[in-house]
Parts: sequence; structure tokens; C-alpha cells
Amino acid sequence: MTQSTEPSAGIDDHGAAGLGDDQVTATVQPGPRRVQRTVNFERTVLERARAAATYLAAYAPQAGVRSLADIVNPAVEERVAELEAEFNDGKPFRPVYRMPAGRPARNVPRPDEQEHD
Repeated sequence: MTQSTEPSAGIDDHGAAGLGDDQVTATVQPGPRRVQRTVNFERTVLERARAAATYLAAYAPQAGVRSLADIVNPAVEERVAELEAEFNDGKPFRPVYRMPAGRPARNVPRPDEQEHD
């Protein structure tokens, strides 16, 4: 399986973290269905998820879990839907082309809240 490292999915979380880079938006482009990204997990959560994926793939095919991605993707999708409902009137957030590495600065105004001189 070939994994894309191009920003063709409309998200690139490996770019430089300059001021405002998290606001550069782009239209989501067609590309591979799955894109490999690096994320950090709490160690115990990852260990539990890996154990579940391994067990279910081997002994419970009816669970529909063949890999860790089969656990992670639905969980992320559910959480994003909750955040969209709570903070964006149930609509998808606008696509982000480049996401800065690390944690965002606190108390940074949203783009639509910034004053223009």
C-alpha cells in the first residue's frame, strides 16, 4: 500500500509553525482514502487499543476491527462531530492546509475575531 506524504488531502501537519499558518486554508483535493500522519497517544491508551485490535482481528472478525486504524478512525470521527456540533453550529470546520507543530498558543483570537487596523 502506498501512503501519501503530499498535502493532497488538504491537511499537512508537518509544516513550519509560523504565526497564522494554522489559518491557511485550502480546498480538500482528491487523493488516497487514507493518509499516514504521526500523532501522540497516552501510552496506556495506545497499549489497550493495540491489544484490542490484535485480539479482535485474530479472534472476533465480526467486530470489524482488522487494525488499529479501525479503532482510531471511528473514535476521531465521533469526537470531531461532537466538536463541530458544540463549536461550529454542527458544520465542518473549514479545511486547514498547514497545521503548526506543537500545542497552539493560549488566548489567541480566532481569525474572525481579530481586529483590522
